[in-house]
Amino acid sequence: EKRRLAISNASRQWEIQQTVAAIKEAQQEQMKPIGTASNISIQKPCHINEHEHGLWPNESRSPDGILTCAVQGLSIADSHLAELEGDTLHLYGFGALESLDRNWGVQTAGSITTISFMFIDFDEIVTVLPRLRIKFPNILHLKFQDTNLHKLQQFNALALGRRLDQLTVSSQGNPVVNFTLWKYYVLFRLNHFCLQKINNME
Repeated sequence: EKRRLAISNASRQWEIQQTVAAIKEAQQEQMKPIGTASNISIQKPCHINEHEHGLWPNESRSPDGILTCAVQGLSIADSHLAELEGDTLHLYGFGALESLDRNWGVQTAGSITTISFMFIDFDEIVTVLPRLRIKFPNILHLKFQDTNLHKLQQFNALALGRRLDQLTVSSQGNPVVNFTLWKYYVLFRLNHFCLQKINNME
């Protein structure tokens, strides 16, 4: 039950973060100058009372406020999970990256050949890749689902690894797979690995 709850909460927190990011992006687009009036700015009142709030029925809270309110009921432990299943280490939610600092033991760490990331932003994953190479020297397969891979250049970070035989990038939460040539870019950028499979295809 705790496992199911942790994965569910990690998924929920991820969805909230993506929604907030989309809201911020939309707000930035709206703030761009129109026509030649680039030097004109219109500011809304900073303080409004309950009566005045009715004047702006579509006014929403700040994205950061929405995120804070949405996740305040979740403790860190409730919103991530690190789970070892056979030779695969599953990491759900940003907090799961902290599990990499555990003392895994030489035998256990050496038996892990696959790491699966879910509900963790790829840019956050990049920061732990150097530790991954040291902690788990026999990694052959990386899996990414709901990690916000959206640019081809993000794959460049994987080139620093020691070895990689397989790469799996789910279409769920990774817009980069919508690019027709993304697999060719990966093969080119990671050619020194001689990848055997991408998304289970040779």
